Amino acid sequence: MYKRDYELSAKITRLGNRGVRKAIERGKKAGIPIPFSRSGKVFYEMPDGTITDKYPEEEK
Repeated sequence: MYKRDYELSAKITRLGNRGVRKAIERGKKAGIPIPFSRSGKVFYEMPDGTITDKYPEEEK
């Protein structure tokens, strides 16, 4: 891989990560459960900070 290709992919990754962090922050401020995946299983971080694997009732 050429140096410029590596630099471009690193920049794209940084921008993507920044966008994800901002989306998570905005979701927490709005009181929305934040979904994420670990080993193929979906979990939800609730606004109070607890983590559950159950689908949040208020989202149904």
